[in-house]
Amino acid sequence: MRRAIVILFILLPALALAETVHQTQQIELSAEGIDRLEIICGAGSFDLNSVAGLETIRVAAQIEVEDFKRDALPTFIEENVRLNLEKRKNKAILRSEVGMSSMNKKEARINLSITVPSKLDVKITDASGPIRVKDFWGNLEIDDDTGKIEIETIIGNVKVNDGSGSIVIEDIKGRVTVKDGSGFIEIYHVEGDVVVADGSGYIKIRNIDGNITVTDDSGDIDIKEVFGNVFISEAGTGELDVDLIGGKVTIRE
Repeated sequence: MRRAIVILFILLPALALAETVHQTQQIELSAEGIDRLEIICGAGSFDLNSVAGLETIRVAAQIEVEDFKRDALPTFIEENVRLNLEKRKNKAILRSEVGMSSMNKKEARINLSITVPSKLDVKITDASGPIRVKDFWGNLEIDDDTGKIEIETIIGNVKVNDGSGSIVIEDIKGRVTVKDGSGFIEIYHVEGDVVVADGSGYIKIRNIDGNITVTDDSGDIDIKEVFGNVFISEAGTGELDVDLIGGKVTIRE
């Protein structure tokens, strides 16, 4: 018994050195002559907003590695993390990725918080993790693999191509286009047309000034309070509830 206690005493300090460690890096780029930002990012959370009168693109990146020694983090970042923001002609490109060798696999992610000038278009190509865009002025395009997407208060067109995960879109002054593999979709208060092509999952749409087109494979569809026309090109399987429509309702069997 005494021997077991001694071994445990020796191991505990070594284990205590491994923890979830963080480092935050700040990147800034002048937005002069730039009208579009393209973002390619790997695992991690993502927040985006725009500010009127801002003259730079600002990125706060929190690099997070689980079960790791704090004093080894700088070397890990230097060898495995790609984080850079650069201008190419009239667009800026941000890359945020962790690429690890098979000999050094760790649970690592980069959580991004990005602020851009108003009227700057943004395209996001994301691997995994939640995405939140709020108070944004510009056209927004998201190509996402997995993770929850929340989009709120946008002046501009919104286009989402998503593999899996829930999608909530609200308060949009522009056109909304969603192509989704699986996961529920909720869309509220849009001053423009809405087009949804869904594989599976519940669809709820409310308070739309424009027209709606829906193609669905499976899952319930609930559409109410639409000023324009509603066209259901494929209803799929699931309950269909369409009510309070100002224009014409067409349901293709």
